[in-house]
Amino acid sequence: MKLAVSLTLASLALAASDDLRDLPITRTSTHLYLNGTEWKAVGPNVYWIALDENVVPPEGEPFYAPKKISYPQPDRVTEVMRIVKALGGTMIRAHTLGSNTGSPLSLMPEAGVINDEAWESIDWAIYQAREHGIRLMVPLVDNYDYYHGGKFDFLRWAGHDLSQAKDSRNPAMMAFYDDPTIVASFKSYVTTLLTHLNPLTNLTLAEDPTIFAIESGNELLGPEWGDMNCPAHWVREIARHVKDLAPEKLFVDGTYGVNVTHFEVDEVDIFSDHFYPVDVGKLKGDIAKLEAADRPLFVGEYGWVGGNDPGAGGDPLPEFFKVIEESDSVIGDTFWSLFGRNFPDCNDWVEHDDGFTMKYGDPTNSELTNSRIKLIRKHFTKMSRGEDISIDEDLPTIPCPLEELD
Repeated sequence: MKLAVSLTLASLALAASDDLRDLPITRTSTHLYLNGTEWKAVGPNVYWIALDENVVPPEGEPFYAPKKISYPQPDRVTEVMRIVKALGGTMIRAHTLGSNTGSPLSLMPEAGVINDEAWESIDWAIYQAREHGIRLMVPLVDNYDYYHGGKFDFLRWAGHDLSQAKDSRNPAMMAFYDDPTIVASFKSYVTTLLTHLNPLTNLTLAEDPTIFAIESGNELLGPEWGDMNCPAHWVREIARHVKDLAPEKLFVDGTYGVNVTHFEVDEVDIFSDHFYPVDVGKLKGDIAKLEAADRPLFVGEYGWVGGNDPGAGGDPLPEFFKVIEESDSVIGDTFWSLFGRNFPDCNDWVEHDDGFTMKYGDPTNSELTNSRIKLIRKHFTKMSRGEDISIDEDLPTIPCPLEELD
């Protein structure tokens, strides 16, 4: 894939020293700050941002047919940044910027092998986020055997014949956390990722404040569903490794759930949890635990279609948002998940079949769907700007073809 862009020397130069894009997000107690002002982390999950599974590219473009893997068309990534801005968001949780292993198109297709072609979509996504003033949270690995890789890749590379399909409850998977050879292999991958120099920003991923947070992984567990069995010693070792490479990054515990035994890991800045369906009681329980520990909570995923949506279940989404907005320890939230147009076709939206796909701007969206999107925009705007906009305010239009930034 070649990016159809013309980058001038000016666009490649670092921003002026007073540019907020050059300043890190910092944490004090349960609050995040940007340049001394409290900052909230709100936006979408865009898991496909550097490696996709939803679109068959034009003939001749890189494509791994068995898993339908391709690199996302650059305008899709640019449009996502503009949607986030239109929604009042400040950041994106971006799985494939970090968890990108195990396929021929992945950053690491095989143990210790780097596919340089994969950097192009990673670099582009980070560059576009920086250009639009959007921050990124990057999970390093996935708990599952997904198309973009996960812990099972590292297990198999070390000689364990394990897969999620047949070994989801096999205690042998704990070797990912406990086997020194596997841990060293994973840390080497993290080093390769964070020390990479992005030619579009002239910054390594470790240096670039656009990536404000590194998450240990996505929904990390042990062999039993809900066991939160991601050992504290592993969390500490990975957190210290990240902090050594990138001391200004915030570190997020990517265990699926708030594991109180991890409170002893001083290097963890943020704890997270996911909510399927939306569950106000669970949210309040997490908040209580973290207030006692003087750490912030990040709501990393939630099903935005649930809560008063017939058949979807869960508590009312407005009530869920109200608890987040009024909490002194919730630093933000990201819904699952955002999609846009199938560029270059301005009249086609990318389809995904998990039931949680937000296709922003799609004229076929139902009235209920658009009302939910408006509710999310109202919530994000209150969190990020302190403004209480009307739920009836029209959603901003994202022009297509895309217009140049001012």
